[in-house]
Amino acid sequence: MQEKSDKSTNERRTVIFFVDDDVRLHRAVTELLEHRGFEVVGAHSAQEAVTVIESYEGVIDVLLMDINLPDGWGASVAQRLLEVRPEMPVVYTTGFAEEDPVLAGGLNDAEYVVRKPFSTDELVEVLTRAIAEGAS
Repeated sequence: MQEKSDKSTNERRTVIFFVDDDVRLHRAVTELLEHRGFEVVGAHSAQEAVTVIESYEGVIDVLLMDINLPDGWGASVAQRLLEVRPEMPVVYTTGFAEEDPVLAGGLNDAEYVVRKPFSTDELVEVLTRAIAEGAS
């Protein structure tokens, strides 16, 4: 009897840890990313993100972090999460304008930023680039 090889069950999907307090946006982006073949682990607050990052036992390939959470500034939350998983690249999402003074000294130095509203293609391209560059 010949064994059937199912490639899809043997390959690990890329895992994105997505933190955003907007439940509707979180659900929509999660569905879009899962449709593109990613696995999404989620949190809706800074506190929940810390709990998840400390308890999640699998590999997380990239952090997708909203910069403005009700219980924490995204860049500060990301720094806390990176203490647990320092190898994880961070992609920030924001609804702030590029020239917004609120971002000065915080997000302006970030390497990967996706501004809302964004397309799925744009988001996937930045996530893929962050993962590839983080692995090198």
